[in-house]
Amino acid sequence: MNRSHRLLGIVFVSALGSFALAQDTKGVQRADAGLPQPVAPQPGTTPRQTTASGGNPWFPVTIQDLGTFFGSGDAVGTYKFKNPTDNQIEWKNLTGSCQCARSEIRIGDRTYNLSGKPKANVLTRVVRGKGGPDQNEVVQQITIGPNEEGEVECHLDMHSITGPKQATLEIHTTDPALPMVRLQFSATGAQLFTVAPADVNLNKMTWAESRDFNVTVTSPLHKDWNILRMEDHKGFTATWEKSVTNGMTSWTIKGKYGPVDSEMGGGGQLKFFTDVRGESTFNVRVSAFVQGPLEVKPGCFLVLGLVPKGTSLKKEIVFEPNDGSSLEAKSFRFEKISLGSEFVTASQHKDGNKLVVELAIANNAPTGLLKGDLVVELNHPLVKEKRIMFNGFVR
Repeated sequence: MNRSHRLLGIVFVSALGSFALAQDTKGVQRADAGLPQPVAPQPGTTPRQTTASGGNPWFPVTIQDLGTFFGSGDAVGTYKFKNPTDNQIEWKNLTGSCQCARSEIRIGDRTYNLSGKPKANVLTRVVRGKGGPDQNEVVQQITIGPNEEGEVECHLDMHSITGPKQATLEIHTTDPALPMVRLQFSATGAQLFTVAPADVNLNKMTWAESRDFNVTVTSPLHKDWNILRMEDHKGFTATWEKSVTNGMTSWTIKGKYGPVDSEMGGGGQLKFFTDVRGESTFNVRVSAFVQGPLEVKPGCFLVLGLVPKGTSLKKEIVFEPNDGSSLEAKSFRFEKISLGSEFVTASQHKDGNKLVVELAIANNAPTGLLKGDLVVELNHPLVKEKRIMFNGFVR
């Protein structure tokens, strides 16, 4: 009889425990069900900001989805807070997770900035100028008074971002009940236009040449759209033609680069304006290695090195034309020179189609730093002059 009672008691306790566990699980499900969830952006939808979840005694919200961005702009999330204690609390060691994120903290009439680029996680207080510009003073901590309220504004740079991007801000506090706070924020970069190929490489070419290139541009989010204009870019011309296949628009851009009227060139970035979302733009990147009308060897900076006192020194600069020109130096002049012009001279002679300029340091040059610019005036129709910087030391 006693053994039967013991078995019945075990069954009853087990059933009671299972019932309590089921109630706890339902309670957790009800608590989670009320929290807003991040919504993944769908193609063609309007960008929106969705507040997510989180929360603690200081911040009612600690996690935010900042929405969808199309290749540019700052994703911005604001986190309101209140010191829940009757004590003065210090915030120390504020740390952003990456250089693409920065934050601004506002408490009453006080404003603090936590930097992103170029140097991350430098905390400064904005000091309002009296009749002049505001100044940023580097500080080590932020003081939050008893029951004082404020807000943290987090920025996430979405320039040229495709896909999801996440960042955090960690705040260490002197509140024993909450020694560390983490604010989380994320955004999604969507591709408004697709350019194929993404980069056009024209390889090596001379300044007098021209090269043709073609790219195709589509939009994964818009079926029908138009190119309005191209921003002028020196050295480039372009035309564009629209086609529609299965209801989807594509544009073929036919461009030409060169000839260039400068000594050096490396392509450029063409900017096109469209009728999408208030003249949204896309870029066509074109690179090239352009050989100028003449080459200078060893270059536009001449190292003289150590010149022993009482000795002379001669160095040659060779100008070689790439366009068949017959080069001559019309004149020489020295600028920014560190010693008397009587100690430095320049002369020229020809070596085939090359112009050779000889820089000479006299044997009676005084000791000390030897530096300056040699400006060579040329007879070339395009390159009027070349500046050769030189330095050395007489000892």
